[in-house]
Formats: sequence, C-alpha cells, structure tokens
Amino acid sequence: MKKPAKTREELEAAIRLEMEDVSDWPTDLAISVVPHEDSWKVQIMTDGPQQDAERCDMIEAIANRLRNQFDLKG
Repeated sequence: MKKPAKTREELEAAIRLEMEDVSDWPTDLAISVVPHEDSWKVQIMTDGPQQDAERCDMIEAIANRLRNQFDLKG
C-alpha cells in the first residue's frame, strides 16, 4: 500500500510541531527535508558552533517515524 505524500514544507512543519511539544525549539537550529534515494531525510543546520546532540537525536527519531508514514511529494 502506498503511503500518503506530503510536501517538504508540510513535513518540516510536522517535525517542528512535535519538537515544540517535547522541548524548547532552539532559535539557532533549522531543519530541511530533502529527497534521499527512494525516500527523504532531514538535514539539521545550526548557526552555533556545535549542534545539540540530544535535540538532533529527537529530530532524527521524529523524522524516522514520519518517513514510515509519509512519502515526499514530488
């Protein structure tokens, strides 16, 4: 069965919304959903000198779950 598709913006918003529910979203952290092989992945970018590993792990976990639920709309 084919998964429903969401746009890059919809997936990014879904990840941000879940992150805001579990922690304070850091102002120096940005995410971008990009196509990857037959699916998609999330890229995490920061203005600071280093990334917050715990928040990055949470973002990756949310993205992994969403990736199992939604395809990236072409």
